[in-house]
Amino acid sequence: MIDFDATLQRRLARLDAAIPEMAASHVERVARRRDRRRQIVLLLAATVALLGITAIGTMATPPPPDPAVVAKHEADEERVRADLGPLVSAACLSPDQAVALVRERLDALGLSDWTVRNDGRAAAAPCAGAAPAGDIQEVLIMPNMGLPVSMALAAMRAGFLSTCLDRYDAVEQLRSTLKGLGIVDPKIEVTAIRSVPIDHADAYVQHVKDGCYGYGDAQFDQTGRYTWSIYGP
Repeated sequence: MIDFDATLQRRLARLDAAIPEMAASHVERVARRRDRRRQIVLLLAATVALLGITAIGTMATPPPPDPAVVAKHEADEERVRADLGPLVSAACLSPDQAVALVRERLDALGLSDWTVRNDGRAAAAPCAGAAPAGDIQEVLIMPNMGLPVSMALAAMRAGFLSTCLDRYDAVEQLRSTLKGLGIVDPKIEVTAIRSVPIDHADAYVQHVKDGCYGYGDAQFDQTGRYTWSIYGP
């Protein structure tokens, strides 16, 4: 018998002796004593199990990351971002092309231990981009609308305050712009304001309050299909 078993037996004996018994026959007293022992054993077993689970959970908690390692990962992420940014924006890449380019640049930067993940989230996007994550040494292939589209929409949004378009004209202007840039059957929705340019926030909000519509933003779903938004009252 191991020490734990012997200790448990002694505790059970003390607990059993401490529980008063009512007058009863010998058989009844034996049965009650057996029931009490069973209850005590179950209680102690549950306590031991709970303590064991707690100990395992405590032991499984990873130590805090080394600040030096965190700093290196952050620096590597900035290196990858600065290197890939101009290359990705210069061309409209397919997901496979983006994977090949990212792999090539990571190896050139001495980051061959980094991985490239293409999980399909850019499958329906006009182009594929790349998002580095230094903490996990990975570059994720992401949706990208392409530089020409991005620049055209930035110009459209900048001119938002210079004219007051109604709902129909704003939607058609956005649709024709996107189609002219090669976006087939663009998905457009009209919504309330979700965000505003910091430097023109008040004027932007007032423009919509005046009943005017204009380009808002773009969001993509899990496959990279974009929805372009018109903001309005």
